[in-house]
Amino acid sequence: MSDVSPEVHEALMQFLYQAPIGLVQATLDGEITMINPMSAQLLMPLAPGGDLSNLFDVLQLAAPQLRAQAAAAPYPGGEVCDDLRVPLRTAVPDDDVPQTLSLRMLRLDRRMLMCSVTDVTAALRQERQHVAAEVRDASRIDTLTALPNRSVVLERIERAIRRARADATVRFIVLFINGDRFNRVNVTLGPAAGDDLLRLMAARLNGALRQREGAGLQAAVGQTVARLAADEFVVVLETVRGQSAAGALELADAVARRLVDALSKPYTIGMVPVHSTASIGVVVADGNASDAEAVLQEASLAMRESKRSGGARHCVFEPLMKQRAREGARLESELRLAIHEGQLFVVFQPITHLGDASVAGVEALVRWQHPLRGVVSPLEFIGVAEECGLIVPLGAYVLHAACRQLAAWQQQLGERAPRILSVNLSRAQLSEPTLIDEVRLALQASGIAPASLQLEITESLAAENPLIQARLHELKALGVMLALDDFGTGYSSLASLHLWPMDVIKIDRSFVSQVTTSAHHRVLVEATVRVARSLGMGTVAEGVETAEQAEMLRELQCDKGQGYYYARPLDAEAATRWLAARAAAYPLPTGSQANNQPLPRAEVAERLLQRLETSHIAVALFDPQERLSYGNASFRAVHWRGLEGMPTWEDIMRTAHRRREGVLIESDDIDSWIGSVRRRYRQQPRRIFESDLTDGRWMRVTEETAPDGWQLCVSSDVTSLKINEADLRRARDAALLASITDPLTGLPNRRHVFARLEALMTEAFQLRLPLTVVVIDLDMFKQINDRHGHGAGDSALVAFAQRVGATLRPRDVLGRIGGEEFLLVLMNTGRAGAERVLGEARAALRADTLLQELPALKVDFSAGVTVAQPGDTSDALWQRADQGLFSAKAAGRGCDVFVKSADPLNAAFDRPHLAAG
Repeated sequence: MSDVSPEVHEALMQFLYQAPIGLVQATLDGEITMINPMSAQLLMPLAPGGDLSNLFDVLQLAAPQLRAQAAAAPYPGGEVCDDLRVPLRTAVPDDDVPQTLSLRMLRLDRRMLMCSVTDVTAALRQERQHVAAEVRDASRIDTLTALPNRSVVLERIERAIRRARADATVRFIVLFINGDRFNRVNVTLGPAAGDDLLRLMAARLNGALRQREGAGLQAAVGQTVARLAADEFVVVLETVRGQSAAGALELADAVARRLVDALSKPYTIGMVPVHSTASIGVVVADGNASDAEAVLQEASLAMRESKRSGGARHCVFEPLMKQRAREGARLESELRLAIHEGQLFVVFQPITHLGDASVAGVEALVRWQHPLRGVVSPLEFIGVAEECGLIVPLGAYVLHAACRQLAAWQQQLGERAPRILSVNLSRAQLSEPTLIDEVRLALQASGIAPASLQLEITESLAAENPLIQARLHELKALGVMLALDDFGTGYSSLASLHLWPMDVIKIDRSFVSQVTTSAHHRVLVEATVRVARSLGMGTVAEGVETAEQAEMLRELQCDKGQGYYYARPLDAEAATRWLAARAAAYPLPTGSQANNQPLPRAEVAERLLQRLETSHIAVALFDPQERLSYGNASFRAVHWRGLEGMPTWEDIMRTAHRRREGVLIESDDIDSWIGSVRRRYRQQPRRIFESDLTDGRWMRVTEETAPDGWQLCVSSDVTSLKINEADLRRARDAALLASITDPLTGLPNRRHVFARLEALMTEAFQLRLPLTVVVIDLDMFKQINDRHGHGAGDSALVAFAQRVGATLRPRDVLGRIGGEEFLLVLMNTGRAGAERVLGEARAALRADTLLQELPALKVDFSAGVTVAQPGDTSDALWQRADQGLFSAKAAGRGCDVFVKSADPLNAAFDRPHLAAG
């Protein structure tokens, strides 16, 4: 102020004293050196005893943290607080909004502070009235979740666009959230459970956004969580200040990850655990956004991209998605026209017996003859058909056309016609109430036998819900065959496989393709064949492409094969020629007749009884009074031991209870147990369960009660199935372990160690624990290979992994990410702890006799070290540590470099630290 004249200084002071806002100047200790009348008036109700000499004493009760914040604030111009709301102890009568002050404080220099004081009561009252008006408007609130609805979302996005246009430094973020397979909860648990799940999802979204730490939400102002419809939610972060485009994108990524994680944790609804996930589409926009509807549409497109990628993830909008959406809409329109104008046609891929290469059947597949583009791959249009609801009429067309073609082959080729016609069913078809009538109509219209038609469903679809499984039993009652497609790609079906009415298991091509090169895949195929045989099911290997694969599958006793090795999918005319040529190459056995006369019913019954007496399957028939009318030799051997005459069902059950046979007999009260079983029988005419015997065998029992009261009981020994199930589980566990393990060192491989890094980062950020990442590279490894051979190099890597791994804690993770490079993740460890771990690792290496016996080489390593910071991704963290490793290698062997900054473009490095010794 030395250059200001006394007149100007006097005018300035007069303005400050007459200003409509309060202004206070104070020392760093809070001693007030200047206060204008407005400040004195506003702060007086807070002053103890009316003393306004020290600002921090005045604000001690309302804001005790200010003294420490002021001391820590940078200067000049460092912000101590911004819009700190301080309610006065006095309130206006009959007013629910107390008088409230807003404080903003700056640190001017090393010892002086400036504070502005504003009365914001009127603004708060107006804001509350505005909110109350919004709440009163029921059309703006979703009644189920109490969240704002679509109209509010559009208003908030429009407001965000206006702010961004007014301030070029402002951006906003929109996240479109959709539950994955939400309809499954409605179907299996009921609509009320679906509503409960929606309310829980809404609560989790709000809870995840309230936790402002970790995801960088401090930079976002104005958050809205809303429900659009069904299981669709939207989150709007209206104002993101001070962030570059990359920074805003990083914030959006962190928020989306948090929301995906929050929505993926198990729920409990009515004491039932429910697992659900969500797909999220993300838009980061600025003032160039056109309007709210367009932004919301972009977020929706990004969400659909997440779903197409498998769900339980997020995807950021890219302009290319709009182009794909337009292409999808155009493809949908053309597909509707194609169905109407008959541009679709069916091709047939032969299925052959692996034993003699004769024809076993064909699989019907759909193709599209586009008038301009030629033949369109089903990979392009099946997904569109599923999304737009065309998959049901498309599937019906394939079913009817294929059945007609099989009837034509039967007329033309006789016994040379394929025995089995296989047709795929989609989820939408299985959910259609008219499916059974559609299949029955196709059979009647074509005249083919039901046993000639095989319907395929995927393993994941079969395990999806009870509605699908009930529909499978209805289809089976028609007499058609059922095949489980893509077997081996799911992990939930093995335990319940024997409960499904399947006739055939189709082994997925991902296993078949490696059956000759991978022992793990070979074991999986062999175990699957054994399980299928134990259950009386056939097996078909998909994707057979070489003679070696066919031969291996034949050795593993797989029944049939399908793939390019035998034939590509053929149109009807080409398939007819192929079948005729195959017939000439594989003549029918001598004596085969096209029209064998059926045996008399009495002779058939006699032969059936003879076969039953020699069968290993136990069969029994009980009359309506539960008396045993017939039991074959196997049934008598298993369930009739120690009983005289023709026992009743209750006699057999009481004997089993006395011997404690059967895992279902859990109660010591036999009378109450028998009563409960009878009630269950009345409710469920067809029952399937498993029972163990005292000799260690396991029996699978199928019981069916007819409307007239007669009961059929079929019991088969599934002990080998239990053994095979265990074998298959072990084989799958081995395959899973192999997929995540480095085969040389036994450490987690690159994919697995990065997955563990992401999981530990999430946990560390949630618990606010330090996490350190170290990238390690063996020094002079090439010289080891060159001088001593690759065997010595492999031994060095194994020894290094064992020695370093032995120094770590159970929660630490060490993995090999390529060559001689390793990634080390240290949970709840900072820089000092990482340096200690690296020191112990070097000491362990020096103590290793194998490594020290390598002549003329001193085995050591270099390392890059960094500590995770809020907002880090696993890629960013690893790349930062890798930069440190690069600097360490440049500085010489045996160096560690710690990277401080999270900004990869301006990373701050410590000087290389050369390990002692």
